Amino acid sequence: MSPFIETIRIENGRPLHLSLHQARMEATRSRFFPQAQPLSLHKLLSDAPRSSVGRIKARIVYGTDGVVEKSYQPYILRRIERLRLVIDDEIDYAYKSTDRQSLLHLLECRGDCDDILIVRRGLLTDTSFTNIALFDGHRWLTPAQPLLQGTMRHALLSSGLLFEANISASALPSFQYVMLFNAMIDAYEVVLPIGVIDNP
Repeated sequence: MSPFIETIRIENGRPLHLSLHQARMEATRSRFFPQAQPLSLHKLLSDAPRSSVGRIKARIVYGTDGVVEKSYQPYILRRIERLRLVIDDEIDYAYKSTDRQSLLHLLECRGDCDDILIVRRGLLTDTSFTNIALFDGHRWLTPAQPLLQGTMRHALLSSGLLFEANISASALPSFQYVMLFNAMIDAYEVVLPIGVIDNP
């Protein structure tokens, strides 16, 4: 079994949404390693570069025997300007794992686009590395069945900035914008017009 990951944003020395990351890690460990000793992200991040200005990506890799790897590095936002729809009705990435082969395989289909937008059983899910939301002119809607239940997604839903919906790929023209976000990327930081989505 491949190890699992928590990617945590440290902004100006402060870890963000730590309780959400802790809850997701505990749910994963309870599912796959029910007898393992508890892990505290708060303790694991005690050596984080808290005096740093800017955005740091903390990466915690863990498995049956606890933490396998821990690293900190400055985060550089990827430039995303075009997305390509790809279809995979069987893809499963419900747990944040180091095994991303299925995602990387789909990413090979992006052509001259920067990333992919994955359709599963007719419904929009995620890009290869972010959750998404779509603006219909009134509200931001996020897929009710994403590949991964992201921590930023959870926070935005809890704050009332997003609303869940089953969004079919065929409904894309009825939206104005697509927003990409994850633990490292804020809401509204990457917003693209819907026309940049290539539907081959």
